[in-house]
Amino acid sequence: MQPRQQLLDIWRAQVAYSWRAPEAGGKRKAWHWGGRNQSDAVGDAQQLLCLLYPAQELPELNYADPDATSDAVLEAFSGLGDAVEIPIRIMRLVRDYMERHVDDEGVPVYSGGSNMHRKDRTQQAQPEQRAIDVTEGFALAIPLCLTSLAFLQDFQPTVDRMGRADLGREVDQVQTAIHRRLLGAITGLLRSFAVSTFDADDDFGRQLIALINVDGQADRKIVRRFRENADDIIATLRTITVGSGGTAGVEAPTKLFEIGWSWSVVEKAPDIPDLSDTSTQRPGRAEDAPYLYFTVVALEAIQALFSPTVMRRNLLSEEEQRLAQSLQLRMDVTRRYWAMVASFGGGSKWPLEDVPWRTTDGLEYDYYSLLVCAVATDTFGASRGGDDDLIRLGDVLVELANRGRITRRALAGDRAVETHFPGVKAELAGIEKLDGPSMVWNMVDFAPLLLKRLYHAAGLLVTIEARAELLEVADLVWDHLARRRIREGAASRLWDQPKQVYGELGHWFEDPSWHFTIRVVEAMVLAAQFASSEPARSRSLEDLAHELLVEAEHVFDQELLRGSGHAGPALAQEIRSVGLTIRHAKEVVDERPGTAFALGVKALIDLDRLIAAGRDAATGV
Repeated sequence: MQPRQQLLDIWRAQVAYSWRAPEAGGKRKAWHWGGRNQSDAVGDAQQLLCLLYPAQELPELNYADPDATSDAVLEAFSGLGDAVEIPIRIMRLVRDYMERHVDDEGVPVYSGGSNMHRKDRTQQAQPEQRAIDVTEGFALAIPLCLTSLAFLQDFQPTVDRMGRADLGREVDQVQTAIHRRLLGAITGLLRSFAVSTFDADDDFGRQLIALINVDGQADRKIVRRFRENADDIIATLRTITVGSGGTAGVEAPTKLFEIGWSWSVVEKAPDIPDLSDTSTQRPGRAEDAPYLYFTVVALEAIQALFSPTVMRRNLLSEEEQRLAQSLQLRMDVTRRYWAMVASFGGGSKWPLEDVPWRTTDGLEYDYYSLLVCAVATDTFGASRGGDDDLIRLGDVLVELANRGRITRRALAGDRAVETHFPGVKAELAGIEKLDGPSMVWNMVDFAPLLLKRLYHAAGLLVTIEARAELLEVADLVWDHLARRRIREGAASRLWDQPKQVYGELGHWFEDPSWHFTIRVVEAMVLAAQFASSEPARSRSLEDLAHELLVEAEHVFDQELLRGSGHAGPALAQEIRSVGLTIRHAKEVVDERPGTAFALGVKALIDLDRLIAAGRDAATGV
């Protein structure tokens, strides 16, 4: 896969597509915002993150310091200028984004714009519908702001060395705009959190019971078990007092519920009190019910707030840190809830394993199973006993690759192809109250999201065989994605061209989808980080290596006792070399037992040869 090389190729292709002269015939190049969709806060954030995210997650790809930028990175960005011009232009792209996506009063907006599609194409969408803030806009703003702040922090020493006061003032202004957008995004996620309650005998309740009742028990027993399993979750919900959410009626003994993030600020969501800037707290419009897709993107954004880089660099202000703690509470309880539902009953079969996942509004898609995997993976890996649960989750991911016609060929008229294009649709309940048509959000990122989940789960696994299986499937998913790369035209080497894999599709695209491309970039970053991590350790191999080294060290001591170490210079040097080999093997045995085992075998072979040579010398044979 060569993820670092793939990221460099994406940068090269992105610069070629986006940094170009205006179509009107002008010669001066400028950045072209947008791609397959028109420019909006969501799509432009994805486009900009393709540039910023890899550089901050993989230090060898960082370009903020001209003196430390590698030749490969300079070549990929050569269209933007030299080592000094590149970070200046990137900084000004960040500034342009921050200035571009504000309302008439200069307040940041987080709108989805052209990502929202009308259910009824005969009706015209209202401008107020297109302009509404969406949860994905809040979620994207967080990694965008964090990577921008880290980039500017790395770039600041260069600005100081250059002695350019104008550039220093520009950096300060951009940082101020970034923090304003970041604060608005955090408060937006706090006000988009949803808790939906329903009775066991209404439509939603019956759907949830049918989903989790894998043992065929009486409904009342399922309700009782659900309530028992959810005790800690309900207790945590009681502590949510900032923004939307809270218990919202879940404490009634006969109630069932779901938690997560809605598609936008929920209707009647309270304002966050005591903020330094309240301008981004617009009225809520969304139904107070969680959406799996928006829950996943919100959780990934919140996790970014607590990354080691953010903590080490102290990127957040005190106010942002305080509000982030409230988001962390929501993140933890949401993960626990969906892990509980996904593995309800804990028996021989989980609801998650009964693919496809069925939502409480009666929709069934493999994509929903993938989203539940995304929410539950960390809980399964951390607090649920390790590899046993992760292996079961990994089996679901492997099945999803098959069912999604990624590792198997698609049949004629196969419904699975719809998952890739036009994608799974989520109706944005509540947006029609703005005197316009009902709108939907298309989700077309099944393949790159699956690749991300495979690497995420593999990185948490210790069992070598299970990890190897996931990595083998990950290679096949990457092969699938590589075939969907646009091959010609201005968008060459970017994504997505699904017709190249699924020939029955009618659409052929000339422009890139930044929504899809950023998902591939995120998967490549995960793959690069995985490749840089320590290899999985086999417990049995580790034990065998320890035992082998005990024998090698014992034989080595015997040779020293026989005086081999005081023999002639050549023999003494060989004995010392064997001793160094054994010592090195003992140093790495816990981290790399396979390497230690190989070194131990080499030491024993060398010792056996020395022993045989000594025996031959003694007998004269």
